[in-house]
Amino acid sequence: MKRRPFLVGLTGLAGLLAVDANPFEARQLDAADIAPLVDQLKAGLKARKPSEHLFIERVGQLVEERVLPVSMVLGIFSYARKKHSRYPFPYFQQALRIRAEKEFGVKL
Repeated sequence: MKRRPFLVGLTGLAGLLAVDANPFEARQLDAADIAPLVDQLKAGLKARKPSEHLFIERVGQLVEERVLPVSMVLGIFSYARKKHSRYPFPYFQQALRIRAEKEFGVKL
């Protein structure tokens, strides 16, 4: 077994195993939670154009307003990065547009 992937897997697993004090309590999202999400999306999706940055900021705004769930955005983010690692933004944009309109009636 290779040591580095194993240790990286353990550190990722430790983050998943962390449990909140009250998991049933609805947590309010604020700007401090959304800013890292927007930064993560911009970096991970390799956004270059101003229109791409605006799209990601709009997604962050919709997450902050609780129109779109964070879990869906992060799931599509993961899908896009696996689908095309060199330039994943178009996959993210198209998949998010389809799911947001289909499930929540939101046009992006």
